[in-house]
Amino acid sequence: MERVEEYLEAIYDIQEKKKRVVKTNDLAKKLGVKPSSVTEMLLKLSEKGFVEYQPYYGVVLTDEGLGVAKRIKRFHRIFETFFVDFLGLSKEESHKLSCELEHHVTDEVAEKVCMLISSPECMACDECNRSFHILKNAPDGSYEIVVAPLITKKLGFLPGKILKKSGDNVFLDEEGFILEDEFSSKIVVKSLD
Repeated sequence: MERVEEYLEAIYDIQEKKKRVVKTNDLAKKLGVKPSSVTEMLLKLSEKGFVEYQPYYGVVLTDEGLGVAKRIKRFHRIFETFFVDFLGLSKEESHKLSCELEHHVTDEVAEKVCMLISSPECMACDECNRSFHILKNAPDGSYEIVVAPLITKKLGFLPGKILKKSGDNVFLDEEGFILEDEFSSKIVVKSLD
């Protein structure tokens, strides 16, 4: 399926850039393969309903093919954002890793990573759920803990628990805490307001 997704993603990229039907030679050049290999794959993609292909004219994505391509592009943006903004990797290394991961993750995994990186400033995708925040960056309000490192378990910070944030103060079970950035930057919360 990885090769199929690479073709659909390439077709999508060319369609978006050139705003026209994608030619076999365009794909061959982008993917670094022979035009005959592209033709063979386009016939397979057409049989599976991912593209509409006419020899000597070109190819366009069907709604199904477009859905797969957009999903893969979204996964790529999510992981690239995570690698650059959260792990501090270079753009080049992040792009390479994202290209590999985008084909091997489930929607559930992508959603969980999206949850970690979601914020009003996040540009990874339009679909990010902005109700999730890193506690450190969350505005004042009431939240449910979604993810917390094991080290905060001793303090009672567990998934499912409700907390209230007011400035630098965090209230959990009516006990007040001032968490160090080391902890508050690793706790993901969901807004209840």
